Amino acid sequence: MERFFFALQVDCESTQRRIANPALGERAVRGIAEVCAADGLKATFVVVPGDMRVHGAAYRELERQGHEVGLHLHPGEDGHAEFLGVYGFEAQVQMLHAAIEVFAAHMDRPPVCFTPGYFSANDMTFSALETVGLRHGTVSCPTRNLPQCACVWGNSPLGAHYPHRHNRCLRGGVDFVDVPMTVDPESRLWGGAHPQDLRVELTDAKNHHYTIEKAVQRQLATAGEVPVRYIKVLTHNIFDYADRRDFRRETLLGIIAASRRICAQHDAELVAATTADIAARYRAAVPLPREDENPALDPPGPAGRS
Repeated sequence: MERFFFALQVDCESTQRRIANPALGERAVRGIAEVCAADGLKATFVVVPGDMRVHGAAYRELERQGHEVGLHLHPGEDGHAEFLGVYGFEAQVQMLHAAIEVFAAHMDRPPVCFTPGYFSANDMTFSALETVGLRHGTVSCPTRNLPQCACVWGNSPLGAHYPHRHNRCLRGGVDFVDVPMTVDPESRLWGGAHPQDLRVELTDAKNHHYTIEKAVQRQLATAGEVPVRYIKVLTHNIFDYADRRDFRRETLLGIIAASRRICAQHDAELVAATTADIAARYRAAVPLPREDENPALDPPGPAGRS
């Protein structure tokens, strides 16, 4: 029987100036943990330094329950420009080190999981993450094209992969496993700049059903090419998931039910996972390439002319 890992990620940023509601943030993460417990699932909570300062005890508790806790970063909250992808290597390393210090002070360990705000990154980001000791996370958003957010991902890999050291859209040999969220590249939003993805708050459960179905079929059709099959969902701790009547909670439950139903229809098993679980599976299945092993590229047009 095929296995699909179901991973829910929660970007925790309730203390951001535009939200400024840490009480809502804590209710949200506890509500999500309640949903996970009822369904036998696990979540990955990636947390900005501001939320970690306020809710450190809650995240230590969530980690003891079997969830993963990692680092999230919106540089604008710490006096920088908002988007990580506008900075060079040294500046990114400096900002990451500062955020890691806050995280470690409250979790009694440094983080190994990371997601940048807006999926903002550039060709130096993955090397910076490797340098500061981060090991895996959700950094890319395949086919998202938002240069105004320093977030341009082109046709980057749809599944887990080691990134290229000099080109963020390619596979390569950086010792970091990127685990993109599940997207449907064929369904476009925001004037074509963004794919339909499994962000809970983006649409309703019916539309998410189609994205899940297409993702499952795509991964099953590429036998031997997908070392780890997964469904990765994303949300934020700025919605009241503790309220059983909240639309986002209802939508999350619909996504979980649809994932189980669709996997069963394809004789596949849905398995609870964190981002760390998926990354570990990928590392076990795929050796880290040598730095001199560049990917084989396929230039468009006759005789390779663009």
